[in-house]
Amino acid sequence: MYRKFILLLIFGGLIASCSPSQKYLSKQGDSYGEDSAKVKVLLFKSDAPVTISSKTRLKISDLKNRNILYNNVNKSVKVYPEKLNNAIIAESWESPLIFNDQPYRGIIELHNVSGKIYVINELSIEEYLQGVVPSEMNGSWHIEALKAQAIAARTYAYYMMLQQNKGLFDLDSTTSSQVYKGISVETELANQAVRESKGMIMTYENKPILAVFHSTSGGSIIGNSYVWGGEQLPYLADKPDPYSTSSPHYQWSTEINMYDLRQKLGIKYGSIGEIKGISFRRHNDRVVEVVISHTNGKFKITGNEFRLLLGAEKVKSQLFKAAKTKDGLRLDGRGFGHGVGMCQYSAKEMAEKGAKSEQILKFFYKDITLTSM
Repeated sequence: MYRKFILLLIFGGLIASCSPSQKYLSKQGDSYGEDSAKVKVLLFKSDAPVTISSKTRLKISDLKNRNILYNNVNKSVKVYPEKLNNAIIAESWESPLIFNDQPYRGIIELHNVSGKIYVINELSIEEYLQGVVPSEMNGSWHIEALKAQAIAARTYAYYMMLQQNKGLFDLDSTTSSQVYKGISVETELANQAVRESKGMIMTYENKPILAVFHSTSGGSIIGNSYVWGGEQLPYLADKPDPYSTSSPHYQWSTEINMYDLRQKLGIKYGSIGEIKGISFRRHNDRVVEVVISHTNGKFKITGNEFRLLLGAEKVKSQLFKAAKTKDGLRLDGRGFGHGVGMCQYSAKEMAEKGAKSEQILKFFYKDITLTSM
C-alpha cells in the first residue's frame, strides 16, 4: 500500500533550454547542443489532488532550492492544491514516473496556479518525440512517413520553445499544441523513426518553421492566413494534394440543426436572435468566412471557428458544400483537420509509393531546408 504524503513548499520556476539551428542561435547570442535540449509539456490542470508514483525510488524536491522533501522506494505522493504553496519536482530512477496511471519519461513539476495544480513533464526533446509521433500518427505506418512526422513534430516543438513570454511550459499535451501521451503509446517503429531522424528540423531563413500538420487534406492544402489570419508564412502556401484518398475521412457528410447552431453560437459569442441565413465565403473551395444573419443583426466567424464550434469530429474540415434541409443544413465535405501544412494520410501514401521523408516534407513545406542539429 502506498504511503500518502502532503507537501508544503515554496513557489519557483525554470524556463527550459532549447536548441534550434546553430546558425540561428548564434544570432540570438545563445549556444545549445542537441543533447541539452529540454522541453516542458503541460500534462494536466487539476483543482483536485494529484498523485505521483514510481515503482522504484521517488524523490520530491523544492523546485527553487532543490531541498529534498521526500525520498523513498516504491511509494506514491498525493499533492493537494491548497497545500501546494511552492513548486516541486518529482524524480525517479530506473523506472518512469507515473501520473494518472500513465508512465512518463523525465521529471514532473507541480505548480499551483490560481488554485489549480499544473502538472508539467520536463524531458529531452527526443524522449518527448517518442510519445508524440505515435500519438499523432499511427505508429505502425511506413517508416518514412513516421520520420516525416518526427521531423515535423520536432520542428514544431523547437518553434514553440523559442516563443517569448511562454510561461511555465512550452507546449501542452493536446491538439492545442501536439498530442503527447507518454510511454504507453510508444512503438518500436515510431521510436526507430525518432532515432533515425535525430536532431533533424526544418528551417526557413535559418529559423525553425511553424510545422503544423493535419490528418487529411481532402485534395488541397490551404495557406495559414486563411485559417488563423495574420501573416501568410511563405512555407505554408496553398497547393493541390493528389494524395490522402485512402483516408477514411477523405469524404464525409453531416447535418447541422439550426437550433443547435444557435445555442452553440450563443454560448460562445453571446445571445443572438433567430438565425435567418448563413453564407459562406471560400478560398480554393475551403470555407474561410461564415456570415450569420439573425433577427438582431449579423456577425462573422472564420471557417475554422465554425468547424470547431460545431465539433471537429462533426464538421471535419472547412472543405465542404452546404445545402438547406428542413431543420438546418447538410454538409458534404472532404478531409479532416485545418488543412495547413503536412497531410498525414498523404505522407503515408507517398511513403508507400517510395518517397523519402525529405521528399514528403519538401512537398508540403515550400522552400524549407532540412537542418541537422
